Amino acid sequence: MHPKLFIASNPSAPAPRMASQRSRKPGAFRLWLRAAFRKFQRRKMIEALQGMDNRLLRDIGIERSEIPRLVDGLIEREPAMRSVSEDRHPDASGRGNRAA
Repeated sequence: MHPKLFIASNPSAPAPRMASQRSRKPGAFRLWLRAAFRKFQRRKMIEALQGMDNRLLRDIGIERSEIPRLVDGLIEREPAMRSVSEDRHPDASGRGNRAA
């Protein structure tokens, strides 16, 4: 029998959970995947900054020896950062306006 039909015909069965009601505890695979992505992201950021010349790094206020520490600080703060798109709401023309 189809699971939906079985649940619908059984009034004592609990209602199916919505996506918003499911537990948000990350499993081992999700934790591993998140750690792997962070390591990849860190390597790419360091590589991009190391590829810049000293003059450009000096212009943005970074010493070459500070790059790994700076990248680690950015990655740690990233979860607390909000996306710029959250501040935008589309108007009638389809272009986003800055929310006041």
